[in-house]
Amino acid sequence: MLSAYLFDEQEGKKLEAWADALHDLGEGQLLWLDLVEASAEEEREVGEALGLDEVDAGRFRTEGVQPALDQVREYLRMTAVAAGDTEGDAPPQTVALDCFVGENWVVTAHDVEIGVLEDFRERAGGEGAVGVLDAPSFLAELLEWVVTSYLRAFDQIEAGLEEFDVRVLRSVRHDPEDQIGELVEARRRVGRLRRSLAPHREVFAALCVTAFDPVSTEESAKRFGELAAKTDTAVAAARDVKDAVIGSFDVLIARSGHRTNEIMKVLTLASILLLPGALIAGVMGMNFHPSIFQHAVLFWVVNGVIVLIALATLAVARVRRWI
Repeated sequence: MLSAYLFDEQEGKKLEAWADALHDLGEGQLLWLDLVEASAEEEREVGEALGLDEVDAGRFRTEGVQPALDQVREYLRMTAVAAGDTEGDAPPQTVALDCFVGENWVVTAHDVEIGVLEDFRERAGGEGAVGVLDAPSFLAELLEWVVTSYLRAFDQIEAGLEEFDVRVLRSVRHDPEDQIGELVEARRRVGRLRRSLAPHREVFAALCVTAFDPVSTEESAKRFGELAAKTDTAVAAARDVKDAVIGSFDVLIARSGHRTNEIMKVLTLASILLLPGALIAGVMGMNFHPSIFQHAVLFWVVNGVIVLIALATLAVARVRRWI
């Protein structure tokens, strides 16, 4: 699917006949073409209209790539990786985003819809002077939302860890192995996202230098510098979430230790209750025959003493708040 948007100094609007608008672009106007699961015909049409190399046009469907930047005559070719949307407890997935930047046009291509790009379209559409931005500055604004996708993913993982902590603290019976497995998976998610995010810093740093590409300006270089700083903030957020995983593991260990203490307290109390009775029964069961054994009623007296000792032990434990 191909979506086209035209921005000028007053508003942004969606276009149908984008090819006609491409030839009539004036100063203060910017054309954005967004391809989502585009067909081969749409890719060919865009490539021919913008004069992209065949190799570049073939990169509209990029999978399993790392962030990269290439300079081709009159346009820039950049690949970014965004954190895709997730449903439920599914781990965040990464989505390759191919970007092509000319003098007054920008092309983005990705295989699945990216939530932050939808938000960007809603924010950029309508009234607004987006068209006053040059194409690289527009790309910087768009890529800022890509970095935001990672911040959202980290927030989602951290929210899941908070729910995990509450569930662990409230649960009486639980399976530690399953819960440790949840933490391992969360740690892997953070690691995958951080490894996808970190290489963007080098790309953004390269775009801060206007002398080495054909379309960047001082304004766009400044924006990419700010974007590199935001990327560092997102990488720091990844470290914070990793620490949160360790914190959740500490909560799990503390809860398991508390449960173990409760079990040991019950077993210790049971031992204290039974120990006097066992001692008395052992003494009374010795192999000798004093005269007191001639009276059967003393059997019930001994049992009564054992019960009274147990009750007295329970009473003392209750008064001292051991139980």
